[in-house]
Amino acid sequence: MAAYASNAYKYDIESFEIHSSAAPEIKKEPKRAPLKKVAPRTNKELHAEEVRGLKKSAFLLCFVLVIFGVVALQISASAERYELIREIQQVEALLEIEKSENIRLSSELNGITGIAAVDNYATEILGMTKVENYQIECIDLSGGDAVIYSSSVKGD
Repeated sequence: MAAYASNAYKYDIESFEIHSSAAPEIKKEPKRAPLKKVAPRTNKELHAEEVRGLKKSAFLLCFVLVIFGVVALQISASAERYELIREIQQVEALLEIEKSENIRLSSELNGITGIAAVDNYATEILGMTKVENYQIECIDLSGGDAVIYSSSVKGD
């Protein structure tokens, strides 16, 4: 047993025991300041406090309504802005169509009113000819402003 005793470790058994008392520890609450005695308020004071509360509530309600109104106006303005943008885009699309139609009609008009087209219309459809030099007659008006025209028309 001696060998056993030499290899044995000595333990302090008391260190493994849980030391507890039978009664649990009670934590002490911090001491509060003693409550002050408040004098009872009169009806006038209670009424004044109630009126202040109502005023605060009314102000808060008005504030909420104003905020709601602003948000509603923002939404309405955004919707109207969207509609106006869409309408502007439609009008711009129509304007582009009308511009292309204007270009087409202008080129058609230039084709019709060109010198060659007018000359062709005058000679072929109206039967006109170009003026020749012998058809031009000059009148001398250096003698005055009066022109006497006489015709030999035989009476009826």
